Amino acid sequence: MSSEIIHFSKFQDLTYLDNLALFYVCNETPPSTLALAFLHGDPKVVGSMLGVLDGKRREYVHSLMASQKDADLEKKESAVSGLLIIAEGLLSRNLIEKRGNFYYGTENGKKV
Repeated sequence: MSSEIIHFSKFQDLTYLDNLALFYVCNETPPSTLALAFLHGDPKVVGSMLGVLDGKRREYVHSLMASQKDADLEKKESAVSGLLIIAEGLLSRNLIEKRGNFYYGTENGKKV
């Protein structure tokens, strides 16, 4: 019996991450996956995530979003699932930690 807890089950769960945690998620996720997930995700969360990207990467993700806007819903949903798996992985590697209802990025696995 697995006692593993899933913390991120839907895109909106990422609203509980601070900017450093969002930065880690964005940097660990391939740009094409980000683009597809952003096309399917909550616009407020997408805006926050785009805001933590450096300029060149943000520009690249925007161009991928434009080229992939007609992608199948299944591909977009798969990208969101991948993004959530990456967030879970960062949590298990102590680069993101839960405090109360919120998640905070840590610096090299240490508390900020």
